[in-house]
Amino acid sequence: MIPVYQGVEAVVQLQRIQQQTMQSENATIYETVKNIIEQVRDGGDAALCQFCEEFGDPILDGFILSPAQVQTAVEQVPTETRELLHRAAQNIRMFGEAIMRSVQPSRLTHDGFSVGLDWRPVERVACYAPGGRYPLPSTALMTAITAQVAGVPEICIVSPDLQPATVYAGILAGVTQFYSLGGAQAVAALAYGTASISTVDMLVGPGNAYVTEAKRQLQGIIGIDMLAGPSEVAIIADAQAKPEWVALDLLAQAEHDPNARAYLLTDSPSLAEQTQQALQAMIRQHPNLPAYLRESADWGSIFVLRSIPHCIDSVNTLAPEHLELLVVDPLSLKESLKHYGTLFMGYHTPVPVGDYMAGPNHTLPTGRTARFSGALNPMTFLRPQGWIHTSAETTSLLADTRNFAQLEGLTAHALSAGCRIDNLDL
Repeated sequence: MIPVYQGVEAVVQLQRIQQQTMQSENATIYETVKNIIEQVRDGGDAALCQFCEEFGDPILDGFILSPAQVQTAVEQVPTETRELLHRAAQNIRMFGEAIMRSVQPSRLTHDGFSVGLDWRPVERVACYAPGGRYPLPSTALMTAITAQVAGVPEICIVSPDLQPATVYAGILAGVTQFYSLGGAQAVAALAYGTASISTVDMLVGPGNAYVTEAKRQLQGIIGIDMLAGPSEVAIIADAQAKPEWVALDLLAQAEHDPNARAYLLTDSPSLAEQTQQALQAMIRQHPNLPAYLRESADWGSIFVLRSIPHCIDSVNTLAPEHLELLVVDPLSLKESLKHYGTLFMGYHTPVPVGDYMAGPNHTLPTGRTARFSGALNPMTFLRPQGWIHTSAETTSLLADTRNFAQLEGLTAHALSAGCRIDNLDL
């Protein structure tokens, strides 16, 4: 039974949760991943084979699906699944294209010179599709289609468990390579390259703690989207919310893995009590739910606060990955909410519609990083590239540049600009 906190106790517990999300990375994981990266960097394919054997992963020739294997996987996908993936892909693509329509080059000409900013996609991207407890073709769609919409010319999918639906999702996104590989060793191979695996410029997509730590250590050698931690949801609900719906929304988040977190914040003691009762009933009624949901209450908490505005203040501090507003008038609260990955507004908008079908990306910031980062989107794959064009007539700009360089004491800088004022030969 997940705990219910009220009054001062609720505030104290919320502060503890905030501190927990700010804890430093696990030292053991850091060293393990560091060792894996070094072995792959130095040992290449041989090291990858060794890790595959150690972790029980299949070893494919070149770690890549052949065209025949891709075709076989595609043929195994039932028609109903194909149609479902098509509908999800269409919504994801339409949303990404809407974002791209707002991305335009910038140009400014004044005082005899021009400056600008262009947007150019990275050239080669790998999309990591987890294959642990739940293989996720949805992640293949969310990451690869978004890269495709951004104009990335080469997209590959890497996964320790390339299920047919995941392969088909990649085909819908124009993926040309499917690597059967996972874990920190896959991240290292994509960063450094091996005889079989070509390097990438960027790696995106969620993974377990070892994948995330590898992304952290290799950031800079390759680009990454974010360092995603355990998934999380915060639900703000009023007295009119249905306890059964709230309970199911909490469980939907908690079933991701044992480290996922689900929080309900409400001003209604009655809703809190009924939701707790509904949770117990749901767990009994659905034997297919993960065992850890009934074995432990660590995955969730219910907080009863004085008012909905107090709930909003607490959520702004938590900066959750997913934020549900199960209230009568969610639009009236939207502007008060400052930090979240994605906002789900209204009684009929649970997080799963964003996980799969609606269009906005489900690759989101966790662990309070929504304070300074946001969802994966086409802009993630675009590089802003500035440019400057001057001529012999831009003497005032060159003179100011020379003077500023002299101000900082940088002689060569000053001479570089100054020699062009009178077209001098030094």
